[in-house]
This record gives sequence, C-alpha cells and structure tokens, in this order.
Amino acid sequence: MIRRLFLTVICISFLNVLQSQDIHYSQFFNSPLNLNPALTGIYNGDARLHANYKNQWSSVPVDYTSADLGADFKLRTGNKGHFLGYGVLVNYDTAGDLNLGWTGANLFLSYSLRLSDKSLLTPGVTGGYYQRAYDQQNAITGSQWGDKVVEPTNPTEALSSDNINFLDLGIGLNYRWQKAYRKFFDLGGSLLHINSPSQKFATDKSYTIDRPDRLSFYGMLNYEIHDDIDLLLNGLYSTQDEYQEIVANAQLKLYLGSTKDKALYLGAGYRFDDAWYPMIALEMGQFYGGFSYDLNNSAWDIASSGRGGPELSLRYIWAKVRADDFQPCLIF
Repeated sequence: MIRRLFLTVICISFLNVLQSQDIHYSQFFNSPLNLNPALTGIYNGDARLHANYKNQWSSVPVDYTSADLGADFKLRTGNKGHFLGYGVLVNYDTAGDLNLGWTGANLFLSYSLRLSDKSLLTPGVTGGYYQRAYDQQNAITGSQWGDKVVEPTNPTEALSSDNINFLDLGIGLNYRWQKAYRKFFDLGGSLLHINSPSQKFATDKSYTIDRPDRLSFYGMLNYEIHDDIDLLLNGLYSTQDEYQEIVANAQLKLYLGSTKDKALYLGAGYRFDDAWYPMIALEMGQFYGGFSYDLNNSAWDIASSGRGGPELSLRYIWAKVRADDFQPCLIF
C-alpha cells in the first residue's frame, strides 16, 4: 500500500512535465521525419522506408508506447543538382490505464538547393491530421469513490468527448555538407506545432489546452577514421513549453568485409538528467536494424528501478544505378 501511494505521488509530481512532451526517441537520428521536415530526402539513395518502436516505463503505472512508420522519396528537377523531397509519416502514441494517446499522419515536402559540390541547404514543411483519444471504459470518477475504497458498481459521472481531431503544422531547415560517401554532417532546426492545435476534450469549456510548439536544434556527423571504421556523433537540443531535452550519442561503425556493404554499429547515448542507453545496430546491404535500451539515472529510477525501456529502429534504402552516377553529386 505504501509503495502504491508513493508511486502515485511520484506520478503526480511528474504530470506537468509529461503533459508537455511529444514522442521522443533516444535514437532520434533514426526517426528523421519526426525530427525535422527538412530531412525529407536527405540520404544517400532514392527512396527510404523507416520504422521505430519504443516502450517506455512499462514497470510503472504511466507507461508509454510509441511507434512510427515513414517513407520519403527524391524527385530530381534536373536543375543544377537541386531536388525535391516528399514523404509521409504515421505516428502512434499511447500512455497509462486510459490509453491516452494520439494517432495520425503527416505529409512532407522539401526542396534541396545545391550551394556547391559539397553542400545542400534544404527548407521543409509538414502538415498532418491527428486524433487524440482516451478509453472512457477504464475511467474511475469521483462518484465511484466510497468512504475508503472505489465502488466500481456505482455509475460513473458524465464525461466529455473521448476523442478530438486536429491539424498540425511544422517547418524546418537543414544544412548538409558532404565531402565523400563516408564524410558528411547535418546541422538543422525545426519548429513543430506552429499552429498550437487545441488538445481539450471538453470543447464547451472556457479553459484552453493547446499543444505547445517544439523547437529543436541538432547536429549529426559521420566521419571515416579508418578504412574499416567510421565515427558517428549525434546531438539534440529540444524545448517544448517547460520541458527541455538534451541528448548526445556516439557510435563506431565497424565495416565487415572489403565490400563495405555490411557493418556493425556499437555505441551509447545520454539524455541529460534522465537516462543513458547502450545501442547496437547491424547494416546488411540496404537494410539497417538498431536496438537500444534506456537506463534511468534520474529521480524517476525510484519508480522504474532504472528500467526505462527498449527501442527498436528499422530502415531500408533503395538506390537506383543511373547513367549520371559519375557526376559529382554526393547525395545521389
């Protein structure tokens, strides 16, 4: 009983933080469309399919499950190496006993401007349609509370609508510098939820609950340090209302064989004041799979016992062989 009460108090104390969070992945670099619409089409290849899954805090009452599935493509304009990027992303997120969450899809559009033979500047936009909902059947209201215990047979109070629909808009900018296939970096920023969509279920009430905009800045580096080894460094700063997130990640990419079409990734990351995570990934030709596990080291580890939860990412990239591949276009 004491433990349950203690967990409840902790959950309430974290409520103001949790209600301001978007979906956030420790492997943020493996969910590029969630990070920045300007990353649409920014990869070596012609078409990219990616998926992510995260189960967070499954050992406590307010666990989170997040998943996405996205695809983006290039459309070359034939104009000085400029190209158009377009894509789609489906997001799913749910939390707690009431399965409070949101589901929806975004469309993406970007245009990459070639500044030189080594650099691109890409603005991007996104627009989405979402439904936010919860499960009323699992709700316990004040009318069901007896003198000392909950009386589930008592009728529940009338609740407001259990779902709302809204539009969501975002913008971003990305700079890519690439000297060689294994030497490149990205710098960029995005501003999401710029229309501050309403999140309240009781539309007839005077109070407001708007989804706060999220501002993010990041840097991602891939650098060849040996014929068979690349160094990958990724950093993210994100702020949304009162919530701030700083994530740093480092990996070694170890090539397996002389053809360089297979590689093992070993690394770790740290989300400041929250958790660190080891990660491993395997690349086989055009297919990539990565796995990480959050280990809490904040005050929340009293409730989670340090078990933040697993995260899985998958990616597949198609690359056509074209007659102009000899041209100096590194992001082909």
